[in-house]
Parts: sequence; structure tokens; C-alpha cells
Amino acid sequence: MKKYLNTISAFQFFQLLRYSTLILIGIVFTKTTLTQTAIGEYETFVFIAGAVSFFWLNGLLKALLPLSSETENTGQKTFFSAFVVIQIFSVLAALLLYFLQPFFSGFLLNDKAIPEINLLLLFVVVGVPANLVEYYYLIKKQNKAILIYGLLSFFLQFVLVVLPVLFGYGIQLVLKGLVLSSLLKYVWLCIVFITKREISFSKDFVKEHLNLGGPLIAATLLSGSAQFVDGFIVTSKFDEETFAVFRYGARELPLAMLLANALSSAMLPAFANKENLHENLRQLKKSVSKLMQILFPITAVLLIVSKPVFPVLFNPDFTESATIFNIYLLLVISRLLMPQTILNGLKISKPILSASFLELVLNVVLSLVFVQFWGIAGIAMATFVAYLFEKIYLVVLVRRKLNIQLSEYLSIRNYTLYSFGIIVIFIFTELIF
Repeated sequence: MKKYLNTISAFQFFQLLRYSTLILIGIVFTKTTLTQTAIGEYETFVFIAGAVSFFWLNGLLKALLPLSSETENTGQKTFFSAFVVIQIFSVLAALLLYFLQPFFSGFLLNDKAIPEINLLLLFVVVGVPANLVEYYYLIKKQNKAILIYGLLSFFLQFVLVVLPVLFGYGIQLVLKGLVLSSLLKYVWLCIVFITKREISFSKDFVKEHLNLGGPLIAATLLSGSAQFVDGFIVTSKFDEETFAVFRYGARELPLAMLLANALSSAMLPAFANKENLHENLRQLKKSVSKLMQILFPITAVLLIVSKPVFPVLFNPDFTESATIFNIYLLLVISRLLMPQTILNGLKISKPILSASFLELVLNVVLSLVFVQFWGIAGIAMATFVAYLFEKIYLVVLVRRKLNIQLSEYLSIRNYTLYSFGIIVIFIFTELIF
């Protein structure tokens, strides 16, 4: 278990590096001569790449972790098989994007052209499979490798994306730098396969991977689509400048999503061992309690300072982003509820699908209603309500289906007090500022 804890910490640090790089790139962009329109093109580029790949990638990764934990114990080498599956999905996603350009441009982007479509296709084909590097090190529990890879890869990404801006070049060279950084990560993955002698293909593993990953792909598509549906609602009703404002605010707490998701992912191999279920539940509760002591106080501070800080950190054009950011900060309440970790680890994926479907429907309906009253802030608030509903639904399901009480994997008293506290602070800051 100690080794798992060290791996969790390393993986959480890696995710923190990833997010920090994105934030730093955004700050540099707003401090240079790049216009809001150019920044909006960059955000649209990254946004579309995520829209065509996030659901199947996350679903397959969630299925890969518990399966790989089992095969590691038998000495089987199955990671290359997972890579082949993800590579095929990446090519299919790129082809889908290519043939559906009119749909994306005309309907979802309000008649705006997709930025640098050829670069975007290459970014999907090589950038998406490149995400496997950190998961390989996670499964192998190579903590130092996770840290070294994170530091090098995100430093290169930052340099390749930021330098063109600092030297006065346009957004096209910025996008080329982003694609080049992904290509270098892809090469790193290939080197790992060769040097570690991991090139071994298993049809049986692929079949099991797809069987377990299928419902998770569908669930991630439904649940994760909410943020992309939100984005498309913004792009269909507002201009690129407003979209940039929304995207800069819709970031969540820089630590919450990363650390919570990293904890959940790192715990999946442990939950694959059903004999240690109660010990794993205690460890999950302990780890979540530690996260609460970090994330809730940070959330409270950010809620208080975001309004005056945003115009200074970025520029006055992004003042409205602070309200969006504050609403997304509230997502920490749902992030620290982790019934899905138990279900995924035990390879019970179908119930997550129904929860995700309900969450998506609720999110879309509330977004379309709330945007009429509160603009882009209403879209963000709909996301908060829908995400919280999904987690409560899964908590009830875990209790009924598995007879696992919420108190077994969450300190209810502390969680309730912290949640109530940041809601009060949110209301106070929005009314005062």
C-alpha cells in the first residue's frame, strides 16, 4: 500500500504540472500582443481536439488500469495492445473530424472555420496516444519516471508554444509548436515500447479491454460531453471573444480536478483486488480527507481573491471570467465524492453509464434555461448542479448495490462543513464584488 501511495503522489504531481503549464501558457498569451480572437482560435483548436477524443480515451484508460493490474501479476505484457486500440481510435477520430468539417464549422462554431485543420488532424493522431506514457509509468509504479517525464515534457511544451508568441509570430506557429510537443511525446512512447520490450499484442486482452471500456466510453461521452456541450452553446450564441472569456474562467480549481482524478486513477489498480476492498475503502477515505484539508481552504481563498486578481493576472477584457471561475471552483464539492472509483475498480461500469446519461440531460436542459437569465455564468452554474447530481446518484447506487456506506469512504462531517462554508463564501463574494 505504501508503494501505491507514493505512486498516487507522483501521478498527482504530474497532473499538477500538466495544468500549471496550461495556466502559464494562458497567462503569457494575455500579456503579449495576441488578440482575443487569436487566443480564441488557440482555445478552439484545443477544444475541438478534446471534443473528438476525450470520451473514448478516458473510457479506455479507466478500463486499462484495473485490467493491467491483473495482467501485471501474471507477467503478461498487454500495454502495447492498449496502444494499438487507442491509435486506431485516434485515426478514426481524425477521419471523422475531417469529413465532418462542415458540421463543426456551420453548426457548432457558428460558421467559423476550424483553425489549421491539417495541424489539428495530426494533433489528434499523435497527441492522443501520447497520453499513454504517464499511464505506463503509473501501472509499472515507476514514480521517478513519472516525475522526470512530466518535468521534461511540459517544459518543452511550454517553450514550443510560448516562444513564437514572445518573438512576435502569429497563432499558426503557436499551433505548430503545440503539435511538435505532442509529436515528441509520441516518440517518447515509441522508445518506451522498444527499450522495455513491450511490443506484444494480445487479441484476448483487446477483447476484454473493449468489453469493459465500452460502457465507460459511453458514460464518459455522456458525462464529459457536458463541458463540450457548454462550449458549443457558447460558440453558437456568442462570438470568439466571449468564448475566450468563458474558457479562461471554466478552469475549476487548478488542483481539485487534477488531484481528485489522479487519486481515483491511481486507486483503480488497488480496487481490482477485491480481497482488500475494506482496506482500499479506508485508504480512499484517508486520502480524500487529506485532499479536503488542502483543496477546500484553497478554494475559499481563491473565491475571495479571484475578482480583483483576474484583470491583473490576465487583462481587463477577462474580468467576467472571474465569475465563471468562481462557479467552477464549486465543483470541488462533487470532485471529492468518489463512488465511481469503487465501481470502476471493481469493473462495474454499466451503472456509471446511466448516471452519466442523467447528468448530461440535466446539464443541457439547465444550461439552455440558465443562459437566458445569467448568460455564460448560467451555463457554468448548470454544470455545477448536474455534476453534483451525478455523484449523489452514484453514492446511492453504491450503497444499494454493494452495501457500502458513504461513511466508509468519506468523512461526512468534515465534507459537509467544508462544502457549506465555500458555498457561503461564494454567495458573499458574488454579492459584494
